[in-house]
Amino acid sequence: MYRSDRVLLGEWILTIVTAVFLFVSVVFVDMRSLTVWSTNVWDVTFDSNIRHLYEYTAKNVQGVRHTQMGSELFSVLPWSIWNFPIWLVQRLTGKDIADSAIMLAYSKMFLVVVSLIMLRFTKKLTYLVTGNRTQTTWAVFLSASSTFLFLGVLYAGQNDIFMLTASVIGIYYLIKGKQKWFMVWSIIAIAIKPFFVVAFLAVLLLYEKSIIKAVLKLALGISGVVAQKLLFYGAPMYKESIEEGPSKDLLEQIFSGNVSTAFGSVSFFAIALVLIYLYSYTRGFSKDDIRSQNNRFARYVVYIVAVTNMAYLMFSPFTYYRLVMLVPFLYIVMVQREEVYFYNGLLETSMAVSLVLKMGLRNNTSLFRAKAVNGALIQRFFGYSVTANFEEGKYTSINTYLTDQESLLMHWQPLFSGVALVAGILLLVFNHPDKKVKAPLYGNKNCRALLWVRIVLMIPFVLMVIWLFSKAPIKHY
Repeated sequence: MYRSDRVLLGEWILTIVTAVFLFVSVVFVDMRSLTVWSTNVWDVTFDSNIRHLYEYTAKNVQGVRHTQMGSELFSVLPWSIWNFPIWLVQRLTGKDIADSAIMLAYSKMFLVVVSLIMLRFTKKLTYLVTGNRTQTTWAVFLSASSTFLFLGVLYAGQNDIFMLTASVIGIYYLIKGKQKWFMVWSIIAIAIKPFFVVAFLAVLLLYEKSIIKAVLKLALGISGVVAQKLLFYGAPMYKESIEEGPSKDLLEQIFSGNVSTAFGSVSFFAIALVLIYLYSYTRGFSKDDIRSQNNRFARYVVYIVAVTNMAYLMFSPFTYYRLVMLVPFLYIVMVQREEVYFYNGLLETSMAVSLVLKMGLRNNTSLFRAKAVNGALIQRFFGYSVTANFEEGKYTSINTYLTDQESLLMHWQPLFSGVALVAGILLLVFNHPDKKVKAPLYGNKNCRALLWVRIVLMIPFVLMVIWLFSKAPIKHY
């Protein structure tokens, strides 16, 4: 069984156990705010009109951490529909959603449901690309057990999964030969969060060799964002909310200067995008390849999306939960080349471990803080909460605790960053769709132990968060 080329039942069970543990143990502060914002949609719909959403949210009636909704309506609209029952409970009973572990868990469950939809289309997409059922199962499993998915959905409870799912569906329809549905789902993905627009343009250039047509389709792709801005143009507190929200900061920093030249500061991400777009445009594909469902074209589409998302994460500032953007495209790329399975497992696991250590241990990190247990289902067994600031001293987070212990890990963060960067680059090099790099020796070696490590990677960190929560000197019963 250990040497089997199939996913074992025990591995599925271990993945589910890990997922359930993370689900009940943590409520990240952003998820609480997003949940409240999603239910604010119903308040303004029934009490006034949707154009008062940002004004009402700015009042912060439930006292959540974020006072401004710094994103567009579509970023919470799907969640609003799911959260209607808990809004109704709040409306009828007066029980604040932000203070209810059960209602927050119900809200978080929608992210799990959307993830399952994403995995369903991952299966359909992978089979279109590979035509191999074993590889398809592995792509689904690697995505489902990914540390990056666990971080984005089960730990952070972030809404990036909405954008990701819409983009996966869009790419599926493109490879299926249904360009209109590709455009529809791409518009939805970009309307939810604009990050997909970068990969969207790369895919357009892969098959659309008319620059004018590519630009027109790009304009159509951002039409959902434009429509939302028109809807709230001049609405109370809309402009102020967007300007003070995190989305504006991310867009401002996406091309941050990494190196000085005679021309001025240069962004590595900008350089990467120029190269990716030029590479995509110069590939010999056309719309005929879409209509004929050319398998090589399908492999290139998935690869280009994976490369573009990896470039963003490597060369632009990002929050830890944004790593979910690697799912499932990186894994669909990885399963296609069996002769490097061992190195794929080694590199992906090394990258995951290094990134978790880097982002969990850096100064002022929002990851692995004791307050993340506040509002989680597991907190009900403790019967108290902890403060949300540094009054807890060394028990505030893993970062502060290890700093107090003078751990060597705190000095090795450049090592973690370097390993993650090299691992990510090698994954893309080894798994080029045309197999341009010769497979290294022993690449088909079994790597099941690595698989188990990556599944349970998050558990020790969250257990330590719970331990810090239990040791906090200030407890509110």
